[in-house]
Amino acid sequence: MDIGLNDAYSLKTPEDNKQLYAKWATTYESDFVATQGYQHPKIIAELFHNQLPEVKKVIDIGTGTGLVGKYLHELRPNVTIDGIDISPEMLAEAAKKSVYRNLYERDLTNTVSGTDAPYDALITIGTFTHGHLGIEVIDNLFPLVSKAGYFVIAINEKFFHEHNCLEFLLARKIKLIHMDKVHVYAESSEHHDSMNVVMVFNQ
Repeated sequence: MDIGLNDAYSLKTPEDNKQLYAKWATTYESDFVATQGYQHPKIIAELFHNQLPEVKKVIDIGTGTGLVGKYLHELRPNVTIDGIDISPEMLAEAAKKSVYRNLYERDLTNTVSGTDAPYDALITIGTFTHGHLGIEVIDNLFPLVSKAGYFVIAINEKFFHEHNCLEFLLARKIKLIHMDKVHVYAESSEHHDSMNVVMVFNQ
Protein backbone atom coordinates (compact mmCIF):
# COMPACT_ATOMS: atom_id res chain seq x y z
CA MET A 1 0.00 0.00 0.00
CA ASP A 2 1.44 3.38 -1.06
CA ILE A 3 0.93 6.10 1.55
CA GLY A 4 1.56 9.77 0.91
CA LEU A 5 0.96 13.35 1.96
CA ASN A 6 -2.65 13.38 0.80
CA ASP A 7 -3.42 10.42 3.05
CA ALA A 8 -1.87 12.20 6.04
CA TYR A 9 -3.73 15.45 5.34
CA SER A 10 -7.10 13.69 5.05
CA LEU A 11 -7.07 12.15 8.53
CA LYS A 12 -10.02 13.02 10.75
CA THR A 13 -9.53 11.52 14.21
CA PRO A 14 -6.74 10.43 16.57
CA GLU A 15 -7.62 6.82 15.74
CA ASP A 16 -7.21 7.57 12.02
CA ASN A 17 -3.72 8.87 12.81
CA LYS A 18 -2.81 5.76 14.75
CA GLN A 19 -3.97 3.46 11.95
CA LEU A 20 -2.17 5.37 9.18
CA TYR A 21 1.15 5.68 10.99
CA ALA A 22 1.04 2.07 12.12
CA LYS A 23 1.17 1.16 8.42
CA TRP A 24 3.67 3.87 7.46
CA ALA A 25 6.21 3.72 10.30
CA THR A 26 8.74 1.26 8.88
CA THR A 27 8.81 2.82 5.40
CA TYR A 28 8.22 6.49 6.29
CA GLU A 29 11.83 7.56 5.92
CA SER A 30 12.64 5.48 2.83
CA ASP A 31 9.36 6.02 0.96
CA PHE A 32 8.58 9.60 1.94
CA VAL A 33 11.45 11.49 3.55
CA ALA A 34 14.10 10.36 1.06
CA THR A 35 11.99 10.50 -2.10
CA GLN A 36 10.28 13.84 -1.35
CA GLY A 37 13.29 15.73 -0.08
CA TYR A 38 11.71 16.32 3.31
CA GLN A 39 14.26 18.70 4.83
CA HIS A 40 12.13 20.28 7.53
CA PRO A 41 13.45 18.36 10.58
CA LYS A 42 17.03 19.45 9.87
CA ILE A 43 16.03 23.07 9.24
CA ILE A 44 14.04 23.31 12.46
CA ALA A 45 16.75 21.66 14.53
CA GLU A 46 19.22 24.21 13.16
CA LEU A 47 16.83 27.07 13.92
CA PHE A 48 16.39 25.75 17.47
CA HIS A 49 20.16 25.61 17.87
CA ASN A 50 20.67 29.15 16.51
CA GLN A 51 17.75 30.84 18.30
CA LEU A 52 17.75 29.31 21.76
CA PRO A 53 20.25 29.62 24.58
CA GLU A 54 21.62 26.55 26.31
CA VAL A 55 18.84 24.31 27.58
CA LYS A 56 19.12 21.01 29.40
CA LYS A 57 15.87 19.19 28.70
CA VAL A 58 13.66 19.24 25.58
CA ILE A 59 10.34 17.61 24.68
CA ASP A 60 9.77 16.72 21.01
CA ILE A 61 6.04 16.77 20.25
CA GLY A 62 4.88 14.55 17.39
CA THR A 63 8.17 12.70 17.46
CA GLY A 64 7.40 10.46 14.50
CA THR A 65 10.47 8.43 13.54
CA GLY A 66 12.73 10.78 15.50
CA LEU A 67 14.25 12.92 12.77
CA VAL A 68 14.10 16.15 14.78
CA GLY A 69 15.74 14.41 17.72
CA LYS A 70 18.45 13.01 15.47
CA TYR A 71 19.45 16.42 14.08
CA LEU A 72 19.06 18.18 17.42
CA HIS A 73 21.31 15.62 19.08
CA GLU A 74 23.97 16.19 16.43
CA LEU A 75 23.91 19.93 17.18
CA ARG A 76 23.50 19.71 20.96
CA PRO A 77 24.71 16.30 22.11
CA ASN A 78 24.45 17.21 25.80
CA VAL A 79 20.73 18.04 25.68
CA THR A 80 18.30 15.46 27.09
CA ILE A 81 15.49 14.80 24.62
CA ASP A 82 12.14 13.16 25.38
CA GLY A 83 9.47 12.52 22.76
CA ILE A 84 5.69 12.19 22.52
CA ASP A 85 3.68 10.66 19.70
CA ILE A 86 0.30 8.97 19.30
CA SER A 87 1.80 6.11 17.27
CA PRO A 88 3.68 3.34 19.10
CA GLU A 89 5.00 2.11 15.77
CA MET A 90 6.55 5.49 14.95
CA LEU A 91 8.01 5.71 18.45
CA ALA A 92 9.58 2.28 17.96
CA GLU A 93 11.39 3.68 14.92
CA ALA A 94 12.46 6.76 16.89
CA ALA A 95 13.88 4.56 19.64
CA LYS A 96 16.27 2.98 17.13
CA LYS A 97 18.07 6.32 16.76
CA SER A 98 19.22 6.12 20.41
CA VAL A 99 18.93 9.87 21.00
CA TYR A 100 15.77 9.92 23.15
CA ARG A 101 15.79 9.31 26.89
CA ASN A 102 12.04 8.69 27.22
CA LEU A 103 9.39 8.13 24.56
CA TYR A 104 5.75 8.54 25.55
CA GLU A 105 2.69 7.33 23.67
CA ARG A 106 0.06 10.02 24.24
CA ASP A 107 -3.05 11.46 22.58
CA LEU A 108 -2.37 15.19 22.75
CA THR A 109 -6.03 16.09 22.39
CA ASN A 110 -6.26 15.08 26.05
CA THR A 111 -4.43 16.38 29.10
CA VAL A 112 -0.83 15.16 28.93
CA SER A 113 0.40 13.48 32.10
CA GLY A 114 3.09 11.04 33.18
CA THR A 115 6.05 12.81 31.57
CA ASP A 116 9.17 14.38 33.07
CA ALA A 117 7.72 17.90 32.79
CA PRO A 118 8.52 20.70 33.10
CA TYR A 119 10.90 20.97 30.15
CA ASP A 120 13.21 23.82 29.23
CA ALA A 121 11.96 23.81 25.65
CA LEU A 122 9.41 22.22 23.34
CA ILE A 123 9.93 21.58 19.65
CA THR A 124 7.34 20.35 17.16
CA ILE A 125 6.95 20.03 13.39
CA GLY A 126 4.33 18.33 11.24
CA THR A 127 1.90 18.32 14.16
CA PHE A 128 -0.22 21.44 13.67
CA THR A 129 -1.40 20.80 10.14
CA HIS A 130 -4.22 19.37 8.06
CA GLY A 131 -5.49 16.03 9.37
CA HIS A 132 -3.50 16.22 12.59
CA LEU A 133 -3.86 18.61 15.54
CA GLY A 134 -5.77 21.86 15.79
CA ILE A 135 -4.04 24.88 17.30
CA GLU A 136 -6.28 24.63 20.39
CA VAL A 137 -4.22 21.61 21.48
CA ILE A 138 -1.41 24.03 22.39
CA ASP A 139 -3.33 24.58 25.64
CA ASN A 140 -2.48 20.98 26.59
CA LEU A 141 1.20 21.61 25.86
CA PHE A 142 1.80 24.79 27.88
CA PRO A 143 1.99 22.84 31.19
CA LEU A 144 4.83 20.71 29.78
CA VAL A 145 7.19 23.70 29.62
CA SER A 146 8.62 25.75 32.47
CA LYS A 147 7.51 29.37 32.77
CA ALA A 148 10.90 30.50 31.52
CA GLY A 149 10.95 27.85 28.80
CA TYR A 150 10.78 28.09 25.02
CA PHE A 151 8.54 26.83 22.23
CA VAL A 152 9.77 26.17 18.69
CA ILE A 153 6.72 25.38 16.59
CA ALA A 154 6.37 24.88 12.85
CA ILE A 155 2.84 25.16 11.44
CA ASN A 156 1.66 24.48 7.88
CA GLU A 157 1.33 27.95 6.30
CA LYS A 158 -2.14 27.42 4.83
CA PHE A 159 -3.36 25.87 8.08
CA PHE A 160 -1.76 28.76 10.02
CA HIS A 161 -3.86 31.35 8.20
CA GLU A 162 -7.06 29.33 7.89
CA HIS A 163 -7.16 28.72 11.63
CA ASN A 164 -5.94 32.15 12.77
CA CYS A 165 -3.06 30.55 14.66
CA LEU A 166 -1.17 33.77 15.35
CA GLU A 167 -4.24 35.43 16.85
CA PHE A 168 -4.94 32.34 18.94
CA LEU A 169 -1.42 32.26 20.34
CA LEU A 170 -1.21 36.00 20.98
CA ALA A 171 -4.45 35.73 22.95
CA ARG A 172 -2.52 33.32 25.23
CA LYS A 173 -0.11 36.20 25.97
CA ILE A 174 2.89 34.50 24.43
CA LYS A 175 6.09 36.49 24.01
CA LEU A 176 7.08 36.14 20.37
CA ILE A 177 10.84 35.93 19.82
CA HIS A 178 11.10 34.93 16.17
CA MET A 179 8.75 34.19 13.26
CA ASP A 180 9.62 33.21 9.70
CA LYS A 181 8.56 31.02 6.80
CA VAL A 182 10.62 28.07 5.60
CA HIS A 183 10.45 25.53 2.80
CA VAL A 184 9.41 22.10 4.06
CA TYR A 185 10.81 20.21 1.07
CA ALA A 186 13.94 20.46 -1.06
CA GLU A 187 13.90 22.37 -4.33
CA SER A 188 13.80 19.12 -6.29
CA SER A 189 10.56 17.99 -4.62
CA GLU A 190 7.14 18.25 -6.23
CA HIS A 191 6.04 19.79 -2.89
CA HIS A 192 8.74 22.48 -2.86
CA ASP A 193 6.14 25.28 -2.74
CA SER A 194 4.88 23.99 0.60
CA MET A 195 5.84 26.39 3.39
CA ASN A 196 5.65 26.29 7.15
CA VAL A 197 5.44 29.22 9.53
CA VAL A 198 8.03 28.80 12.27
CA MET A 199 7.54 30.53 15.60
CA VAL A 200 9.84 30.79 18.60
CA PHE A 201 8.21 32.11 21.75
CA ASN A 202 7.87 31.70 25.47
CA GLN A 203 5.02 32.07 27.94
